[in-house]
Amino acid sequence: MAVGQTTEHGTVLFEARGRMDRAGKWSILAVVVGCLLVIPFAFARNPDADLTENLLIIGATYVIVLVTVILTIVHLNSRIRVTETHVIKSRLLRRALAVPRADIAEAVVTRSYAVPRLGGPRAILLDRNGETLLHSHPVRELAEVEALAQVAPHVTHVRVLRPEEARERWPRMLPWSHANPKAGVILGFGIVLGVVVIGVLAAVLFG
Repeated sequence: MAVGQTTEHGTVLFEARGRMDRAGKWSILAVVVGCLLVIPFAFARNPDADLTENLLIIGATYVIVLVTVILTIVHLNSRIRVTETHVIKSRLLRRALAVPRADIAEAVVTRSYAVPRLGGPRAILLDRNGETLLHSHPVRELAEVEALAQVAPHVTHVRVLRPEEARERWPRMLPWSHANPKAGVILGFGIVLGVVVIGVLAAVLFG
C-alpha cells in the first residue's frame, strides 16, 4: 500500500516498513547455519544410526530453519501507515491494529530503547491515561520514527529510554517483560530449562 492510496480508514499519508538491524541479521544467520551444521555432525557422530533416526534429525533441523525464515518474513513484512483518521500497524499472519488518531494524546520518542534485544529508535503512542496504543517496532529508521510521532498532539523526546525511568514517568506504558527485562530473561530461561528437564525425564522414564 503506497502513499496516496486509499484504505478503509482513508488515504495513506505516511508509510514505514519494518527493518532488521545488523545484530538481528547475524542472529538469523547463526541459527540457520548452526541448524544446517547439525546434520553432518549427527551423521558423523553416529554413522550406524538407522534411516528413521536420520530422517528425524533432518526433519527437525529443517523445521527449525523454516520457522526461523517464516518469523523473519513476518518481521520484515510489518508496516505502519498513517491516514487522516488512523494509525494502522499491519503484520503478516496477525490482525491489523488500527488506532484512531483522536485517541492519541502523547508520543514518546527515543533514539535508544534500552531493553535487551529491542534497542534502537522507537516511538510509543499513548492515550490520555498513559497506556500504550501502539509501538513503532519493528520500524527502525530514526527519521521514520520521528515522523510517525507527529500524529500525537504532544511529543516527548527521551534520548535513552530506560525501563526504570519509563516506570516512573509512564507507569502504564511498558509491558511487564519490557519494564522488568531482567525478570523476563530469568522467566524465559526458566521455561527453556523446564522444557529441557521434562524432555530428559521423559527420555529416562520412557526411553
